This record gives sequence, structure tokens and C-alpha cells, in this order.
Amino acid sequence: MESMLIDPLIVARDLHLASTIIVAGVIFFDLFIAVALWRTKPPLLAARAVFQSSSRNVLWVCLALSIASALAWLWLLSMRIGHQDFRDVISDGTVWRVLSQTQFGFAWQMRLLLGAGLAVCLLLKGTSGGRLAGGLVFLAGLLAAAYLGSLAFAGHGAEGLGIEQHIHLAADFLHLIAAGLWLGALVPLVLLLVHLGRFQEDGWASAAARAGSRFSTLGIFAVGILLVSGLVNAAFLLGGMHSLIDTAYGRLLLLKVVLFAAMVCLAGINRQYLVPRLYGSRGTGGASATARRFVQSALVEIAMGLAIVCIVGALGIMAPANDMAAYLH
Repeated sequence: MESMLIDPLIVARDLHLASTIIVAGVIFFDLFIAVALWRTKPPLLAARAVFQSSSRNVLWVCLALSIASALAWLWLLSMRIGHQDFRDVISDGTVWRVLSQTQFGFAWQMRLLLGAGLAVCLLLKGTSGGRLAGGLVFLAGLLAAAYLGSLAFAGHGAEGLGIEQHIHLAADFLHLIAAGLWLGALVPLVLLLVHLGRFQEDGWASAAARAGSRFSTLGIFAVGILLVSGLVNAAFLLGGMHSLIDTAYGRLLLLKVVLFAAMVCLAGINRQYLVPRLYGSRGTGGASATARRFVQSALVEIAMGLAIVCIVGALGIMAPANDMAAYLH
């Protein structure tokens, strides 16, 4: 386990997955929550301006980190395939062969193009002056979904054959999109609640409640997708329930499930307790305290979600439990 934690390839995978999820989450939050929120009255001009600036900064930093870590992933994988150091894989063309002659490389070409297209779309959105903003937000959402979901081609789902491969890839694709809708969108939700509480403009508490309520509804949808797609993935990768205990892969997967269950419980508390309290807040003090608790709870969810991402980074380079179980038995 210690060697896995310091494996550069796992670190690159973790950074890429986390940053890509946040990129998609920020865009999904804008598309499904923020756009509708800013149409309500009062306009919350100060909080809106600061939130949009901070979320834009997070988006660009994470997009840059996502593309850089994608290149690092390609480089490190080429080193591992060629059993070479980081200079040789460039000088003898190993990186180019991996990029041009493997399924992983083809997927990476498409993903890098999607990342570049997303960057162009975001630049156009920032300079459109509102004339094409709505259409560009929708286009950015499609590109972000494709950029995040296409990570499925770097996982175990790409290793099968025939109809089983297609089903597994579809489950992985949906699993990733759902992670962006929930874990990724938690980041801009925290930013929004912090800035609403900071400026406390007229109607800020009800705006925070509406954002929390819309996010909770989106989260229920995401959790449903995660559960179904997770069960499909488990059917392909586990060699039976005993694999959860008998194999290292299964034990890590079980830890992931426990963390996921804890996130669901925390999200349920937020929906059933904190959002109604925001709607029913009387006075700035009560609303501020509730918003702070919501932010703290969301930060805990993010921490657990990032722990899950780290586990996924390790699982991705391990032999699936069904292979390990077959060897053990």
C-alpha cells in the first residue's frame, strides 16, 4: 500500500481524475443551478460577481492541471510500457507509438482535443458579452461531459470484448458523469454559499436555500446513477462477494463503498435538515450559522470524495478482483 501511495502513475491518475471532475462540476453547476439562480430577484450583484470570478479561476486552474496531468499520465505510462526513463521515451519515440498505436493513445488524442475545445469554448464565453453566453454554456456542458466521460477508455471497461465491453464502458462513462454532477459541483456550491454569506445582500438566505435544494435534487439523480453503474461495474470486476475480503482490489473497493455511503448519509442530512432551515431562517444570524454548517458539511463531503478518487486511481492499475480471485482459487 505504501508503494502504491508514492507511485507516480497513481499520483498522475489521481490528479487528472480529481481536476477533471472539478472542471466538469463547475460547468455543470453553472448550467443546472447558477443560470437559473441568477434569474431570480433580488439580483445579488456583489455575490454573483465575486462567485463568477472565483469559480472561473478554479475552472481554469483545474483545466490546466487536468491537461498537464493527462500528459504526465501518458508519459509515465510510456515509461512503464517501455521500461525506460523519462528521457528515453521521448528520444526513441515510445510516447508517440503509445499515442498513435494503442487504444489508450487514441482515447488520449480525443480527450486532448476535447480539452482544447473546452478551453476555446470557455474563452469565447468570456468574451461574448452575453450575446452567445447561453449557447456556449450548453456547449461547454457537452464538451465537459465528453471530456470527463471519455476517461472510461483508460479504465478496466476498455479491456473487454464485444457487447460486454460496450456495457462496461457505458457504465463507466455514466459513473464518471455522475461523479462530476455530485463531487465536482460541490466545489462551486461551497464557493457560492461562502460568497452569499459574506455579502449578505437582500434575499441571500433564500438564494442559498434554492441553490442547496437544486443541488440536492441533482445529487439524488447523481447518486442513483452512481449506484446502478457501480453495481454494473462490480458485476464485471468482482469474482463474487468473497472477493471483497479475499483480494486487495476488493478491500479497496469495499473502502470506497463505505466512503460513498458516508457521503450519501451526509448529503441526506443536508437535504433534510440544513436546506429547510435556510428556507425558514429568521434573521441574518440564524441564516449565517446554517450556511456555515452547510459549507462545513460540504467540505467534509469533498474530502471524502477526494479520498474515493485516490482509491480509484489505485484500483485503475490493479488487476480486477475476478482475475485475482481466479488465481487465488
